[in-house]
Amino acid sequence: MILNSHNRRKFFSISATLLAAACGFSEIALAQAYPSKQITFVVPFPPGGTSDAMGRLVAQELSKTLGQSVIVENRGGANGNIGAAAAARSKPDGYTLVLSGIGSHAINAGTYKNMSFDPVTDFTHITSIASGPNAIAVHPDFLARTLQELIDLARKEPGKHNYASSGTGSSSNMAMELFKQKAGLKIDHISYRGGAPAMTDVLGGQVPILITNADAILPHVKSGKLRILAVTGSERNVLYPDTPTIAEAGYPDVVAVSWTGLSAPAGLPSDIVKRLQEETAKAVKGPVRQRLEALGLTPGGVSSQDFTKFVSGEVAKWKAVAQSAGITAE
Repeated sequence: MILNSHNRRKFFSISATLLAAACGFSEIALAQAYPSKQITFVVPFPPGGTSDAMGRLVAQELSKTLGQSVIVENRGGANGNIGAAAAARSKPDGYTLVLSGIGSHAINAGTYKNMSFDPVTDFTHITSIASGPNAIAVHPDFLARTLQELIDLARKEPGKHNYASSGTGSSSNMAMELFKQKAGLKIDHISYRGGAPAMTDVLGGQVPILITNADAILPHVKSGKLRILAVTGSERNVLYPDTPTIAEAGYPDVVAVSWTGLSAPAGLPSDIVKRLQEETAKAVKGPVRQRLEALGLTPGGVSSQDFTKFVSGEVAKWKAVAQSAGITAE
């Protein structure tokens, strides 16, 4: 059959419409079929830590609700950068997820000179999982019994006192530096390779001040081996209802929480984003909630849009702190 110009245009128009419709139906079918195979959940830290435990907790619940195995793959190194970079390079089909967090997806952007990925644009940020504050504590023999007394002492004797953290560029180090900047304090930093050795030296009296995850010091606070002065969240923590926030002491801009979230490579289809967000929110607000709150953590589950906005704000916030304090990754 020979088509004239009018019929030819009409033919191609109809063909294009049918092709578009077919593609649309195909995308819908794929989304409805998701997931149809095993999902890999990259945890960019070694096994055994808090991030690993968090990832496995969520993976276990998603395996139940999605009807497919969600397997945790630990890819540690460079404070989360190695695993996050590998995830960013993966296909955005929902079969590679990554545990995002304050280190790999916020602080590192300001402390590492050469990042192989952008923590915002190279990812689809699906939802938050949980967040919790750091805590400032001191050895019981230290003179300061309140946060205000610590501030007064540090101002009276600038540079005389030290604080311990789990490492340069860690969330605890950055939280303390933010506090120091806002309060105009000079307290020197002693960096440790992890929270455990930092705590050991403070318990032993070698260093007077400690900042670390709030839940980590609970047994020592209860036993009287440490005195907690403040938490760094926007609200008081359930583990320490009588302990004020730094904001309550007159520094409302000093809010610093360690957080985790669920993310994926950039370009994840919106239907898959919606499914993963809903199922993760159900998990952290349902079966997982009690376990999170027992650790003093606030369950997440926010929308993808809100989580993306939050991550962007965290990147800008910690870049400014790192630049002002001259902090670079070790």
